[in-house]
Amino acid sequence: MKTYICFNDESGSWNDERTNFYIRASLLVDTTQLKDIENDIISIRESLQLGNLNEEIKWQDLWRLRNCFKQNKDPSDKRLKSIYSFLKKLGGDYHQLIEYCDRVLSLLNESKYDFKIILTFTEKSKYPNHKEKDIYKFHIQDHLERIQMQCSNSIVIVVYDSIDDNKKKLFKAIHNEIITNGDFIKEYNSIYESLLFDDSYDNKLLQMMDFIAGTFAGTLTSIKKQDSNNYQKAVEFFCNYIYPKLCKDKKNEIWGSGLKETPGNNNIRENYRKKMDSIFSQRGKDEIKDDFHF
Repeated sequence: MKTYICFNDESGSWNDERTNFYIRASLLVDTTQLKDIENDIISIRESLQLGNLNEEIKWQDLWRLRNCFKQNKDPSDKRLKSIYSFLKKLGGDYHQLIEYCDRVLSLLNESKYDFKIILTFTEKSKYPNHKEKDIYKFHIQDHLERIQMQCSNSIVIVVYDSIDDNKKKLFKAIHNEIITNGDFIKEYNSIYESLLFDDSYDNKLLQMMDFIAGTFAGTLTSIKKQDSNNYQKAVEFFCNYIYPKLCKDKKNEIWGSGLKETPGNNNIRENYRKKMDSIFSQRGKDEIKDDFHF
């Protein structure tokens, strides 16, 4: 029997009017491979001269720092300013961060590793009257159901990125209610009952999850805004690394298993399915080139 750790993170705040989507992402990792993956990430960081950077690199940092370098302007944010100064002292710039993200995500394609990804998204404008708590429950339930279906003969420990105490208490209550009392799935016999939390600053797999969730958010935003230019790297990374690792059902179908709109809505699903299929027909994995100008 295998044991997996499921790292889970969100992208986009439900109450932030600047974001179009609320997203949750799960990355299932075979525990026997965990240390090797962590060491690979450390090696990538050191090879790009980022080993002594004592700051976490987040998806949103890549684009905020890109603007700072292009404008030759120090960031106002203290943490970003630290990264900006570090890169300038190296004689580098934001390209090192994009390369770091690219190479970390490329580990998903390593055949020696057993990765599984589950993504859920809510197009916020479609649900103006839904309560934040209800949206969280929909997402947590969708992930737990799919984790159980994918790992019915395994043990899974779920780890979330740390959040504020009130949200943590809410998430643990939702998780426990579903695991204990069931829903569509009557018995969650593979998932560890207690929901765990860790700080992404200290957890390289949660940092990887931030890249996965951010990449998916960028891809969805590219589709919604019909803007391929400003989200080129998100789409490239999604096509090359993330989409191939999405969970599938017995019929080899990704939608509903590894990728799902939340709450369930056939119209929203078909809209995004068609547009993602269009992306792949135009930018198939073998045709995506590193000719983007960043």
